[in-house]
Amino acid sequence: MFTQFQIINLLRNELPVVAGADCAAVSAHTFNSIHSSIHYLSACTKNTMEHRHFRAARSCFSLAEKVYCEGDVMVKLLIENVFVYANVWTKTRNASSPLPADIVPEILYKIHLKQLNDSGC
Repeated sequence: MFTQFQIINLLRNELPVVAGADCAAVSAHTFNSIHSSIHYLSACTKNTMEHRHFRAARSCFSLAEKVYCEGDVMVKLLIENVFVYANVWTKTRNASSPLPADIVPEILYKIHLKQLNDSGC
């Protein structure tokens, strides 16, 4: 299991490679905490989807899956509530065309479905 600090370093190193130009500008505080790091992962993923760069989006989702599977309880909660629910899926739910199904890893999609069922949607 990765610690929060290891995941921050993983995201700092992997996101520019995975999402490239679709990553938002990095500020001095982007990787100060696990919370801000997951928000940045969400922003990069949303940008790849908005620009329809599905290969990069798939890589971002795979990175989120890796972080979710390897992270501690806090990291899992952040992926569930910041990445899946609050940020990434908002754009998808409101989009005129749905996100291609092969982009989202099964574990993250199941989390999304559970959240929809729990909310009564």
